[in-house]
Amino acid sequence: MDIVERAKAITLNPAATWPVIEAEKHDAKSLFVPYLLILAAIPAICSFIGLSVVGIGGFGFNFRIPFASGLAMMITTYVLSVVMTFGMGWLTSALAPTFGGKSDLVQGLKLAVFGGTPMMLAGIFNILPALSIIGLLVALYSLYVMYLGLPVLMKNPKEKTIVYMVVLIIASIISSVVLGAVSRAFTPSMGGIGMGMGGSDATISTPMGEIKVNSKAGSSAKDAPAEMTISTPKGNATITTTPAAAGGTDAAAITIKTPEGEVKFDAQKMEAFAKQMEEMAKKMEQAKK
Repeated sequence: MDIVERAKAITLNPAATWPVIEAEKHDAKSLFVPYLLILAAIPAICSFIGLSVVGIGGFGFNFRIPFASGLAMMITTYVLSVVMTFGMGWLTSALAPTFGGKSDLVQGLKLAVFGGTPMMLAGIFNILPALSIIGLLVALYSLYVMYLGLPVLMKNPKEKTIVYMVVLIIASIISSVVLGAVSRAFTPSMGGIGMGMGGSDATISTPMGEIKVNSKAGSSAKDAPAEMTISTPKGNATITTTPAAAGGTDAAAITIKTPEGEVKFDAQKMEAFAKQMEEMAKKMEQAKK
């Protein structure tokens, strides 16, 4: 699969591209590596450059997020983008029977990975913070792309696509708000690179059952894990964030458990990536001087 050609096709001609994607043989790994891992890096890296190198300003003032905080935000944004994409794919599969479709995790992941392509590509505008609003507008287009792909991939009746899509959007928004707490907690200026979630609960009613989002914060200890559970008629997905223990060897991690399996994201493995980005940012800073 040519990454550039696929990104171009699903963005410019989604209606014709979804049947092609539906027929392709994939597994979770082939969808995430390298396609998603490369595209998810675009908004994360560009946001880092925009906030910590270019800065936000106007009328003679300019504000930049410190490098350490910017790097922490970049890494967290990158990891959470992958986490949210997996969660969206699983939820799409879990809810398919509710709307007359066929539950299929790989097809659900296809929808989340390829449907989110326009939004991830638009992350390039984050290099200039003033243009980041364009990314939000493109995000709406990504929802339209996913809307076109739902009946093709999940085999649901077309007349149920709008309701299906609305439920997915609401569930994703709730999850994003809850997981946003993780991103803020990762920023050094907010108490060190730890992880946590504030308590949050919500319920979405559907004709075949309820989707419940329950967030359970850890104890007051900094190394206490926090947990969020998404309950659907087809089963539960649990997202657990575990901070790095003081003096320990284990790195901070995010773990997603679903009936189909478990995925773990280890923050320590991102260290080399972060160092490369830091060196690149320093070189850009020196070039500006």
